[in-house]
Amino acid sequence: MKPGSPDPTHQVLWNARWLIAPAALLALVAVLGWMTDTPVCSLFPYGIAVGLVSWHHGMKAGFVFAGLGTLAALATGAFPSHEGLRGQELGEGLYTYLKLSAVVLGVTLGKRARQR
Repeated sequence: MKPGSPDPTHQVLWNARWLIAPAALLALVAVLGWMTDTPVCSLFPYGIAVGLVSWHHGMKAGFVFAGLGTLAALATGAFPSHEGLRGQELGEGLYTYLKLSAVVLGVTLGKRARQR
């Protein structure tokens, strides 16, 4: 369902909803992790936000949101995931970005295959 108004401002806001909703999801995960002092270590909520952005805005925006998801996980204290990995936050952050980038590639390629 698209807005009935041909006004360009409404069109921009209508398309921006696929950026606002995933950003709100990342913020919600970060705030919940910070407030409960229990970081969200699951890739699932971050992957949903990255997948939504990748599906609606393409690969470049997906990679940006993969970085934002990694930063949100870092901000809530999801790294290090184990006590033995203390001091390896950079490596874990890069690995998380790699996993979220795989979500971007999978969603983008899936969308392309669906459109053929």
